[in-house]
Amino acid sequence: MRSDGQVRGIDPAEGLAALERWDIGGVERTEPLAGGSRSSPKWVVTTPRGAFVLKRRAPGRSTEERLAFSHAFVQAAERAGVPVAAPIASRTGRTHEVLAGAVYELFPKVAGHRWTRTAEQALAAGEALGRLHEVGMRMAWHGPVRSGSFHGSMTVFEALRRAPAAIRAVDPVIDERSAVGLCETIGTLYREASAQVEDLGFDALGAQVVHGDLHPGNVLFEGDEVRAVIDFDAARLEPAVIDFANSLLQFASRGGHGTAVAAWPAELNENRLNAFTQGYRLHGDSGLEAIVEMVPPLMIEACIAEVSIPVAQRGLFGSLPGLDVLALVRRKAQWIHQHAGGVVRRLRASLA
Repeated sequence: MRSDGQVRGIDPAEGLAALERWDIGGVERTEPLAGGSRSSPKWVVTTPRGAFVLKRRAPGRSTEERLAFSHAFVQAAERAGVPVAAPIASRTGRTHEVLAGAVYELFPKVAGHRWTRTAEQALAAGEALGRLHEVGMRMAWHGPVRSGSFHGSMTVFEALRRAPAAIRAVDPVIDERSAVGLCETIGTLYREASAQVEDLGFDALGAQVVHGDLHPGNVLFEGDEVRAVIDFDAARLEPAVIDFANSLLQFASRGGHGTAVAAWPAELNENRLNAFTQGYRLHGDSGLEAIVEMVPPLMIEACIAEVSIPVAQRGLFGSLPGLDVLALVRRKAQWIHQHAGGVVRRLRASLA
């Protein structure tokens, strides 16, 4: 599940002026690219030299340090043979250009299709994450780097406190007391999961460079193989197990689109969970098996953090009612908590 607020698209005149910074030939056609974060609008640009994606960076994600770091990571991954879409250097040799206060990047347009929820795709995605972690473990970086994660975050508790009022502002007929009770229950689940992770020795873990947001929307496939991993905006330093747990949650969650949120399944898909883990073990953190008990509580923290913050901001999760999605999160977190032992056993078998 992903959610983003609404922002304006790329201004036509400004976008064409930005494209002049790159040597890609005459622009034949531009069109908005649907999907992805609405806070980072994109164009598909067609020229005689091929198709490209022009991206305007989201506010707050365009500091020189963050750009240099994320671009260095994706370029290191490309050199290691990981399928990625690396930024194209402009006429000045930079991998980004600033115009009218906005930061632009240009990428090759990768031909590929989206996630179709097969176990084979989950295995390929797990392998891609493992290869990225292998690159990130070797990558040395000198300078400011984004760190921190969804684990033990006070931002999540504050979001759960503010969410009922935000939901009521969008839907005045809801029972705010019920919403408060729901958020308190979710807060308890988050607190208990966070404490369990700490008790399992989280503070002793080392940090490394990770993708930070590997979900099905950030992977393009060709058949059941990964064509490209995209969107390194959330690249950061953190223990690899956090990145693994969040990605596993995304690829193992069952679909529910096209039906009412209340009918969406809370349980994880065992086949995709096993496949993603089997793919990851080919290249990923060899120490994961020793700390595998951290994965279920980290998944609980991840699903709560993913939803609570946007709901607190807008009362909605994308276009979905915030209260319904929070109720789904409670069910999913409770399911993971109740089945944690079985999840750990499946993970250990897949990592063996």
